[in-house]
Amino acid sequence: MPSTSYPLNILLYSTDGSTPAVSKVVTARNGTNSETTLGTTNGSGEVILNLADLDSDYTNGDVITIYSVDGDNTVYTTHIVDTATGVFTATLTYIDVSTTGSTDLRYFTAAEFREFFCLTAYNSSSAPEGIKTAQIERIGIGVEASIDRITQSKFDYNSGSYYTATNEYHSTKELRQRNYYSKYGPIQTVSKFEVNSAEEGDTAVWTDLVSSSDYDDYWSYEATTGKFRISNSAYYTSLGDEMVRLTYLYGSTTVPDDIKRLAILMTGRELAKGNLFALSIAGTEMEGSGGSINIVESMNKEIERLINNRMRLIAENV
Repeated sequence: MPSTSYPLNILLYSTDGSTPAVSKVVTARNGTNSETTLGTTNGSGEVILNLADLDSDYTNGDVITIYSVDGDNTVYTTHIVDTATGVFTATLTYIDVSTTGSTDLRYFTAAEFREFFCLTAYNSSSAPEGIKTAQIERIGIGVEASIDRITQSKFDYNSGSYYTATNEYHSTKELRQRNYYSKYGPIQTVSKFEVNSAEEGDTAVWTDLVSSSDYDDYWSYEATTGKFRISNSAYYTSLGDEMVRLTYLYGSTTVPDDIKRLAILMTGRELAKGNLFALSIAGTEMEGSGGSINIVESMNKEIERLINNRMRLIAENV
C-alpha cells in the first residue's frame, strides 16, 4: 500500500446542481492497474478518497477515473496524478442518463421501464445484474415504431416540432362525398385542404380551402379523429383517385397512459423472450423458466387488450 497520502476531495451534487448528494458511493479507479478505492458522501455531499488506500503504489502520470452511479444518475471525471501537487479537488454534478441517454425513446424513459418492472440500472461493479439503458433503447425504439404503424398515429410531439404529412392524397369513392380521413393523427394544425375540380385523368385543378377566409365556412376538421369535411357542395369532387390532398401537423403533446404502458410492456416482452431464447439456444435448464413463460403469456394478453382498446377507440371516433 502506498505510504504517501494523495487525497481526492470530491463534492457531489444531485442533478439540479445545488442539492448535495448524500450517502452516495464515489469510486476512484487507477487506469494503470484497475485498482479502486471508494467512499460515501457525507451530509454535505463531500467525500475524501485517497490514492494511498490503493493496494499498489500510484505513479506520476497515472490516469485516475473518479465516478459515481446511482440508478440513472451518473457522473465521472478524470485526473492525472501529479506527485508534485499531491492533491486533487473537484465538484461534480450527477447527470440523469434516463433523459440524456434516452433521447431516442418517445413514449417512456429507461428509468420508467426499470421502475415498472422493479429493475436496477446496470453497473459493472455494484449492479452487474442490472439492465443497461442502451439495451432498453434498442428494443424500445422498434416497439414504438410498431405502435405507430398499428395505430397510424404519433403519440409524442417530436421535441416541439410535431410531425408533417405533406400532400397526402385521398380518393373520392362515392358521389357527393364530403368526409375524408387523414392517415395520421391526432392533428395539431392544417396548412392545406385541397380539392380537385377536374375529372379523374385530366390535369388537376386544385383549390385550397385553407388559403382564404372566404372558404372558412366551406370546410372543417376534427383534430382527434382526423375527419375532414367539405361543407359546401360546390367543392365536392368527381369520383376518382387523388381528388383531395391534405397537408398538416400531427402528434400529441402528452403520451396517453395506455400507450406508455403498452410500449413498456411490449419492450419488456421482447427482453423476456430474448432471455428465454438465449437459454434455449445454450441448452440451459433454468429453475422457474416455466413461470417466466407464463408471465410472457400474461403480458401477451394485456398487450392485446391495450391494442384492441386503442383500435376500438379509433374506430368509434371515425
